[in-house]
Parts: sequence; structure tokens; C-alpha cells
Amino acid sequence: MNLSAIRARLCLMLALLPLAGSLCLSGCIRAEQTDYSAFAPAEDKRLTIYTSNLEEVYTPIIREFEERTGIWVQVENGGSIALLKQIAEESENPRCDVILGGSVESLYSFRNYFSPYKSAEAESLPPEYVQTNGLWTPFSIPPVVLIYNPKLVRTNPPTGWDSLLDPAWKGKIAFADPETSGSSYTALSTMVQILPGRDEELIRRFYENLEGRTIDRAGQVVGEVANGSCYIGVTLEENALRSIKKGYDIAMVYPKEGTSAIPDGLAVIAGCPHEQNARLFVDFALSKDVQTHLSRSSNLRAVRSDVPQPEGVTGELLTFPYDVGLAGSRQEDYLALWHSLREEVQP
Repeated sequence: MNLSAIRARLCLMLALLPLAGSLCLSGCIRAEQTDYSAFAPAEDKRLTIYTSNLEEVYTPIIREFEERTGIWVQVENGGSIALLKQIAEESENPRCDVILGGSVESLYSFRNYFSPYKSAEAESLPPEYVQTNGLWTPFSIPPVVLIYNPKLVRTNPPTGWDSLLDPAWKGKIAFADPETSGSSYTALSTMVQILPGRDEELIRRFYENLEGRTIDRAGQVVGEVANGSCYIGVTLEENALRSIKKGYDIAMVYPKEGTSAIPDGLAVIAGCPHEQNARLFVDFALSKDVQTHLSRSSNLRAVRSDVPQPEGVTGELLTFPYDVGLAGSRQEDYLALWHSLREEVQP
């Protein structure tokens, strides 16, 4: 039974989602909890992807990959750090073939679990995004931004990283748990690198201003601010832009001090059961079709130099020289401190 016949049995509907150029996504969305392994093709036509991306970002890309290659893709979704820890735990018998998403400093911390691969598509990337060792591949550029609810914040809106330490927002900040979310760890490390003061003291002050409250997933930050549960939040540009276009009542702020805009990436897992298929997916993810789709439909800045910026992005982004190596080498210490702060406030 071929993949098309399998889909005819499994799908209740067929959705065609136009992308850029010749790319047209087709297929159905499988429920993540449903096991269709009995219908899956032979092992040489399978691929398992762990991803921290939102479903609306990864689903059309994966469906198009399936249609073009005939490869059956199974997806496990979660926070990037949580997924990377799972990959480490499974290293003796890997289930995952590709990790899709996750900040590069988080990938750096788990680099021993990746298999080197340099895609031919890397020739179309700016040199600073290409890893010489090939342990991971850049996928998109998600700058960290601040957001706020304009109905609730009439005065003193957040302007920069120092706003996160302002007592005026104590207990009213939406921030995902950096122990599970790679983008939140990037935000935490960005704040520490930009603001003056000792790292440990800055992290402690920020945690205290959160009143110990964090959100499970980074994708939930916008909703918490839009519904008034929190007044301000820290998220990625793509999430903010997408939500504003959907009519969410939020405003986006680029921090006045500058922000980090480092790639999130994807990597082939060492010893994975479907390495050739994993490499094919890396090539596909870097293709101009997919990168143009990311920009036009997912509000993500593409890593290719021949793809335009997303709609709604204007002017030069004020960035600072974020030290990826420093962030990666200190990740374990920062998260251990964060964990200890959590335990201090627990009854």
C-alpha cells in the first residue's frame, strides 16, 4: 500500500495549503496521540521528528515533505530543552531522527548526541550561520521581543530588558519555563548578557519579579498576555507577529538595549534509525521553497540570504553581539540556579 492509499484511509478531509512558488502543501493532520504505525510503510520510508515549533509552523512543511518523498513522518512535539533531554536519555537506542527547532546554544549543550551533516543548501546561507563541524543546521531567525496588553498597560509600557526587573510588573510577566523552553533560555541569557550586574543576581531578581510563576510552553505566552492573565511577556517575534495578524490584543516591543537574533536549528541524531531520510529532511528544510514559506506564512525570518523578510518587519533590527558559546557553556549552571530558586519558594 503506497502513502497516498494510506492517507485515503486515514484522512477525513484533504487540506491544500498554498505556499510560495511551486510549493503546495497537501495532506491531513494526524492526531498526535493516535498510533498509525500499523499503516506505516517499511522502515526505509520512515522518519521521526522531535520539534518545539508550533503545530501551524511544522505541519505544512512536514506534510509537503511526505508528499514529495513518500516518507512517513511521525512527530513528537514539546519544549526544545525537554526534547533534547529525552534524546540524551534515549541515546543508547535512539527513536528520534531529527530535532527541529531549538536555539543554537541549547543545541550546543547537547552536541554530543548529533551526527555531523552539511547540506548542499548551506551554500545559500550567510557564512556566519554555517557550522563548520556540521553538528547542527540553522533553520530560522527568531528575535526575542517583549509584548504587552495595551488595554491593561496604559502607562509605563515595557521598553527594554530592564523592564523585566521593574517592580511595577511583579507577578504580571508571562515567561515560559527555561528548564523546558529553549527560547526562554535564550531570552534569559540575553537579559543577563545585556544588563549590568552579576549573572546570578540578575537571574534571582528576575525570578523574584515573576513571583515564581512560569508558563509551561513558550507558545502560550501570547495568550496569557492577550487574555489579561499577565500584563507583559517575553516571546519570539514570529509569535507576536502571527498573533497580531490574527487580531490578538497585544503590542510588540523591540528592546531598546537591543536583542538577540540567533538561529534556531535542526540536527540529525547520532545513531538514528533513519539517517538518510533525516538528511533529506534537512535539505528540504533549507530549500528556498520552505524558507520562503516560513517568511510569508509563518512570520519567521529565513536563514537564506535570497528570501525576503516577513511582512510587518520594517527597518534594521537592533541586535547586540550575543555570545552563543558563553550561553551554551553556562546553560547548566543558569538552569541549576533557576531550579534552586523554584525550590526555595515551594512550600
